[in-house]
Amino acid sequence: MKVGRKRFAGVVTALTIAALALAGCSNSDSSGSTDTGTTAAGSATSEGAGATTSNGGSDAQSAAPAGNALPDDQQNLTFVPAYGWAGSDISKNPLEIGVNMAISQVLDSLVKFDQDMKIVPGLATEWSWNTPTELVFKLRTGVTFSDGTPFTSADVKGSLERYIAAEGPLAAVLAPIEKIEAPDDATVKITTNAPTGTLVGVLSMVKIGKAEFSHTKSTAADDAYWAKPIGTGPFVITDYVANDHFSFARNDKYWGEKAKLKTLTMKQITDVNAKITALSNDQVQVLNDLTYDQFDTVKALPNVTLSQFDSLSYYFVWFENSRKPLDNPDVRRAMWMALDLPTIVSSLYGDSRQTMDSFCPSTAFGCLPAKDMPTYDPEGAKKLLADAGYPNGFSIDMIFSLANATDSALAQTLISSWKAIGVTVEPRGLDSATWLKEFQALNWYMDFQPNQTLTGDADYTLNRLYSCVAKRLGYCNPDLDKLMTKAQQSNDKAERLKLYQQVVDIMAKDVPAIPLFQTKVNVAYKNNVKGLVVPPTEYIDFSTVYLAS
Repeated sequence: MKVGRKRFAGVVTALTIAALALAGCSNSDSSGSTDTGTTAAGSATSEGAGATTSNGGSDAQSAAPAGNALPDDQQNLTFVPAYGWAGSDISKNPLEIGVNMAISQVLDSLVKFDQDMKIVPGLATEWSWNTPTELVFKLRTGVTFSDGTPFTSADVKGSLERYIAAEGPLAAVLAPIEKIEAPDDATVKITTNAPTGTLVGVLSMVKIGKAEFSHTKSTAADDAYWAKPIGTGPFVITDYVANDHFSFARNDKYWGEKAKLKTLTMKQITDVNAKITALSNDQVQVLNDLTYDQFDTVKALPNVTLSQFDSLSYYFVWFENSRKPLDNPDVRRAMWMALDLPTIVSSLYGDSRQTMDSFCPSTAFGCLPAKDMPTYDPEGAKKLLADAGYPNGFSIDMIFSLANATDSALAQTLISSWKAIGVTVEPRGLDSATWLKEFQALNWYMDFQPNQTLTGDADYTLNRLYSCVAKRLGYCNPDLDKLMTKAQQSNDKAERLKLYQQVVDIMAKDVPAIPLFQTKVNVAYKNNVKGLVVPPTEYIDFSTVYLAS
């Protein structure tokens, strides 16, 4: 059940252009295009994005006839995401999928990726590399925050400096930035310490808040603002309760086309049956990430469509590489060899997940098949453990978030496989906020979680997570860092692919982590939901969504 790579060459070419974006860009014309198999909701099968089942013939992307939309006071939608919220401060949690899904409705970025993974304008209208190390953005004029405060280059400078000062998950990919300048209200100039063609795509992850609350040394007022930010996006936050919900209202001062929804609620429901009941009773209109064994139940619901979409998301097991016994690569390899991943993935997820042959999704540029990846061999795993001095195994723990209803079953399956080679693993399922706190403190032996290669480029995942400067999982290989730095700085696609082949081959030898599977996004929605588009990043722009009669 290895991942098919038929479309890899085409995806590589298009996503590389989008990720590099080295030439001057305006209106995304030079960012390239890609075919990731992602389409608008309701037409997934037309591009091979997965099976789509419709009941009632609704197409969530089709334009509504004049007068077909419900009255404004009835434009209230509730969405259940696949991921919870470890917090609401995006500058401190820039890569948490649930937080990004929510805060991207409120805060804009300089650029963004559309559903075809093209880099398109956001708060910046154009950008260009004046020199190999000087990147200049021209900003939209006349934009205000939802409270009427004018948006200027100072807000971009302050926000980016806050992200860098946090030394968080984006540290490795923001490290090339040496200086940020705001020469006038509509211009931002970024100087890097070396050519960094991937930087434009990375900046899609930096959300722009107010300069007055964005300092390198964060104040209490700064943290309070970022916990419930006032932004330039299509919605405003009206309420937030950790591990429960976000509530939004339309931002009538939005600089772009106004949101069609009057209100939007993102509700966390972790029980699968409760999710389906809420969808059936019309308490929820859009539902993300169903378990495979619930597909038939959802397909049988009247006036509901279930679709699957390709994504840039995947799951991995991380080792805390500096803690004994996991500081031994042979022990880590044995843990991988204990897992019959094709059987595990097929039995738990059917065709909605695919096993991986690299350390990031095959749809991303540079995520090449690694040589000598460990395969299922429980007897060989036992021998490795014995040779490493653990003939009777050992006991460790594994943390994971309870926000996703399917993860507990996966945890138990992994734990059973490790038990078969003599290793006892204590499962520590935690709410999102507690999980993030433990994860960042490295208070664990193993962690498993979803992740994304959001820019469609291997640099975003491999360099950000596995470089020495990242300090994410007690893993550091200077030789690997040299290769990843060369790949980051190169503009030659062929050279970058050769470098990334060396990178993933080294990682397969070192075994800092176990890539489990890459995912398809499962979305169930009521047939009167229109304008819904699910991009590979999974960050749905709800400003285009509305309810029809």
